[in-house]
Amino acid sequence: MNSKGISGYIIIVLLCLAGAGCGKKVEKARPVEKKVEEASQGLQQAPRVSPPAQVSGPAPGRKVTLYSFEGSAQYWDIPEWAREKQDYTAKSLEVSKDCASDGSSSLKLTADFPGRVWTAALIELEEYLDWTPYKSVSCDIFIPKDTPEGLKAKIILTVGEDWKFTEMTSAIFLVPGSWTTVGASLEPDTSDWRMTTVDDNFRKDVRKIAIRIESNKGPTYAGPIYVDNFRAEER
Repeated sequence: MNSKGISGYIIIVLLCLAGAGCGKKVEKARPVEKKVEEASQGLQQAPRVSPPAQVSGPAPGRKVTLYSFEGSAQYWDIPEWAREKQDYTAKSLEVSKDCASDGSSSLKLTADFPGRVWTAALIELEEYLDWTPYKSVSCDIFIPKDTPEGLKAKIILTVGEDWKFTEMTSAIFLVPGSWTTVGASLEPDTSDWRMTTVDDNFRKDVRKIAIRIESNKGPTYAGPIYVDNFRAEER
């Protein structure tokens, strides 16, 4: 082999050796947009996970308006026995369009709380009622914005043949300038009524309903108190 042949052979060998390291194909770097697109497709193809089932309590019952005071006091009044007591200070009761939580009118009770001692203003309805279908009762009470804080309210029932006087265990503080809901349960396991077991005998023979607003040595207040939307919740 002459020198030219040897040189050509050497060049061919070197070229082969240089190409040996490229036996594995090296992919070109893919554009970022392509990677994002593939990643997005991968996410879309991933199996969907269903959200956990939501656990909820019993569905709320339908609200039934028992007394709405639209144009009539519906036989609510200040009872004579309360007018005769010094610690009961309700002065008058009328239907008013000053404000309402439902409809266009409410009961306007005017009272005069002197402070210093416990006093109350009470309105009452005497009527034979069967509340067996209901699991709670409530009403809305409003006191003007400039009323001093401290007035409380509760619902009182008279039930059964012995006319048992049954009041809520706790009175609810009224919020000046806002409607406050005052209510209690009628369910068998409730403790909303003082020293009383609530059962069908209790619910089916309600004979009087009263709403009492209290000032326990304070505040001193003379003015209106509005009552509206006495309602029950069905079972």
